[in-house]
Amino acid sequence: MVDAERYLAGIGYPDPVDHTPRALRELHRRHMERVPYDNSAWVERGESGLIAADIDLDAVFGAGVLGGRGGNCLELSGSFHRLLDGLGFEPEIYSAALWEPDGRFADAEAHLLLGVRLRGELWLVDVGFAGPGFIEPLRVTDGVQEQHGCGYRVTENGGRLTIERRPRDGAWRALYRLTPRPRAFGDWHDGPDGVGRRASTGELVAATTVMRARATERGQSVLVGRVLTTVDDGVQRTRVLVDPAEFRAATDRILGVPAGDR
Repeated sequence: MVDAERYLAGIGYPDPVDHTPRALRELHRRHMERVPYDNSAWVERGESGLIAADIDLDAVFGAGVLGGRGGNCLELSGSFHRLLDGLGFEPEIYSAALWEPDGRFADAEAHLLLGVRLRGELWLVDVGFAGPGFIEPLRVTDGVQEQHGCGYRVTENGGRLTIERRPRDGAWRALYRLTPRPRAFGDWHDGPDGVGRRASTGELVAATTVMRARATERGQSVLVGRVLTTVDDGVQRTRVLVDPAEFRAATDRILGVPAGDR
């Protein structure tokens, strides 16, 4: 059982919490601003980070949430699931196939996100996506939803939901695709039918590139390797950080290292 009071204090949320879209949005936004995405520990160990048995959610709560270390999608969304469940939101766990740089959906539904039903509507909840992505929950409905200058839409085809994003003055691009079918955290295992295995080869998806990200008051900062993408009020810029000092400064900002400690 998660200590909801300490969790809420850790992300800077004022207690109490009611079961409303407003509260869910605020929880989601504050979590993404306070707790960074960081998969570096898994990459350094040469492990996938996609095996539930390898993840101690109590330890993630202590070091990842309260300590500000962050984590990957299973760690962050797994922890957030425990919080929402403890608060009575009755969240569901979903798996999604990410949109790949080569213009197709991944062969494995390795990404973990959540769904929450409020007042008869489904909201997609994802505090564990490196991004750039949505900072507040997305309602599964027709039409464009605006967040911090970016547009988002959820389209349905054959029971599958595709989440798309458009920065200011940019084009629509898919983030991932999912079937809103509830799963269990333990479905991410190393057996042949475990979530996260490629359908074509049966191999487990592995994390090979360090990714770090954090939401800001006006958008997001995402660092993939040495490629930094910043989003400020919908304006998205991407550049390669060649200078080691600049790379370290960007990393420290995302991880929340105080300027005086750099």
